[in-house]
Amino acid sequence: MLNAQSDRVDYRELLSPPPGYKTAFATGTTYSLDLETLTAICAIIGLDTPADTELIQSPLHTLEAIRRASGNLLIFCQSGQIKCPDKPNKLLPLLENCVSEVSLANKKSFHPKTWFLRYTAEGLPDKFRMIVLSRNLTFDRSWDVALRLDSAGKGDAVLEQYETTGDAISSFLQWLQQNLRAHNNALKAKRKKLTSLAEELPKTNWKSFGKEFAGFDFIPYGIQGPSTDNLGESFHKMFVISPFLSKSVIEGFAKNRLTNPDCTLITRKSELYKLDSELLTAFNTYTIKDDVVDGEQRISETGDFKTQDIHAKVYLRTKWSDSELYVGSANASYNAFHGGNVECMIALWGKQRYLNVDKLKQDLFGTDERANPFEKALPMDYTQPDEDTTVSMLETAIRDFCSLRKSAVVSGEDSYTITVTSKSFQCDAQLTLSPLMRDKTEVFSESMTFSGLRLRDLSEWYVVTAKSRGKELSRVLKIQTDRIPYNRDSAVFSDVVKDRNAFLHYIAFLLSDDYLTAFLDSIKKGSGDYQFLNTSFDAPILYERMLKAAANDKDSLREIRAVIALANDNVVPQEFLRLYEQFEKVVKK
Repeated sequence: MLNAQSDRVDYRELLSPPPGYKTAFATGTTYSLDLETLTAICAIIGLDTPADTELIQSPLHTLEAIRRASGNLLIFCQSGQIKCPDKPNKLLPLLENCVSEVSLANKKSFHPKTWFLRYTAEGLPDKFRMIVLSRNLTFDRSWDVALRLDSAGKGDAVLEQYETTGDAISSFLQWLQQNLRAHNNALKAKRKKLTSLAEELPKTNWKSFGKEFAGFDFIPYGIQGPSTDNLGESFHKMFVISPFLSKSVIEGFAKNRLTNPDCTLITRKSELYKLDSELLTAFNTYTIKDDVVDGEQRISETGDFKTQDIHAKVYLRTKWSDSELYVGSANASYNAFHGGNVECMIALWGKQRYLNVDKLKQDLFGTDERANPFEKALPMDYTQPDEDTTVSMLETAIRDFCSLRKSAVVSGEDSYTITVTSKSFQCDAQLTLSPLMRDKTEVFSESMTFSGLRLRDLSEWYVVTAKSRGKELSRVLKIQTDRIPYNRDSAVFSDVVKDRNAFLHYIAFLLSDDYLTAFLDSIKKGSGDYQFLNTSFDAPILYERMLKAAANDKDSLREIRAVIALANDNVVPQEFLRLYEQFEKVVKK
């Protein structure tokens, strides 16, 4: 169930469509967001290729992945928690309409980690997928957990669910729809797709996992309507994995122990100070060994210092012959369960003979103590780790700034100016703002102006930086920016597809059956970038691929029209355009 060796999954396995299907719409939620990770997700959603291959380093491959995925992808994240890339990818403006930030009142956090997907295939019924996990949409190396549910097909065994389970799924999607900042047509179209999911998923049956799990429930916290779970009920055995804790929550669990209880807790060393000796006696408490936490430093190919720790959120409770397993985003903390954070969990229930604490311990701890990644914490008083108050203040300043109402407008023609206006804001840090795609920085004021921008630099992405006492912190945020010229996307596209040869290779890549093979055949790695190999393209090969597409894959052939619309006229060979128009006439018949 949670064996680190045999039960590992990756994002491609989680998100890739079933055979013969394609992704029609995918919406995800995350607390923190890395735009580079989002770009990698586009490779899965748009092209169904691995996110960790060298393809993602190719501007051509990344461009096509984003172009295909961006119309069907929508991510919600906590405002102020978008990581600032070291070197912004010039294609990031094309991802603006894939992200919507969420700001909650009273400093509560938007913390769920979920995916809801619809897959389509010509002549076949739609399929759906729901994923609840503990992992943010970042490249973090910590240990997380994920649970995937697929819609049941004809003849599939079906998971039981409560009468209210479908309504809970629908309520969460409706809450997302209501909190979507849909200020343009692209986002309004995605709102409609989100509404459609909210209507259809409650009627969906979900495929059984097997004998271990009889049924499931979907549990959102922090939205309108009470969330119900059995975690506050009595138990004989309980196993908790939570990186962050509140003493009151662990005390609540301890009070519900029955005769001869078996209680286990895995958390981070930095949280042990919150548990007194009595609680550390009530719960056999474990943390990851230092050698494992620091292990990434020794194996990192780049030499970067990377650590890993527990980040999964898991609760397994058993009573008599029954078991319940909870997986999702909620830490064993007051804010998660009672304080108003928005969270999502899935509860699975079954019989203890199949789903039990002993089996979970065996999966996680193994039978060889030397290979066990966890070590037991002694029941004693622990010291609270030193907190960097300056960094905490910077984080608070950025979060509060990102929650402010702001707007921006573009003016000019060949050389552009952006004017950003905001409500007044006071904090103990110095704040600066700059467009993500151009290093032009202004100290925060109620009106800021950035001039001398190129068309391809215009974007709704901005960088806010907070500085104080020699330290600084930067985050990316979205600001609704009006009057971005309609041809901005074409300018971004043309910065990658710069000439006729690049355009023809792009078309061949688009029509390829195997994107990786096409990539390796068509481009080579130069000094930090990818260059096209030939000065002229082999026209018969392109003709053959278009002929095959006209016969077997008309959708790919139609995609060429969208590419032509994005490209500058001077990079589209007229002889190719005439050839394509002949194929286009055949497809339309």
